[in-house]
Amino acid sequence: MRAEHDATMLVRAELCERLESLQRLSRRRPKHNLLESIQSIRRLAAAYGLIPVVHLAEAMERAATEEGPRRCATALYLDRLHDAIGCERNDDAVSQAMIASVSVRLGA
Repeated sequence: MRAEHDATMLVRAELCERLESLQRLSRRRPKHNLLESIQSIRRLAAAYGLIPVVHLAEAMERAATEEGPRRCATALYLDRLHDAIGCERNDDAVSQAMIASVSVRLGA
């Protein structure tokens, strides 16, 4: 059990580093690099069963590829990704709640 906890902590630390990199990229807005960074976060989270991170990254990918007036609100997703990385629960209910919080803010 201890080894599993340690591995999860290492993965969460790596995800935090990737998220920081993504935050820097989002300020410059190179769409291609932004998508690659989101995908790398999603893949790592999926490999370790961090479901809320996976679902938020998928939602952010979809939003980042949208064109028009509802462009991706990157900061909202980045904040929720940070929360998801630190979240101990890894179920769909948490994922849906975090995605809903982004949707509510986008609609405001």
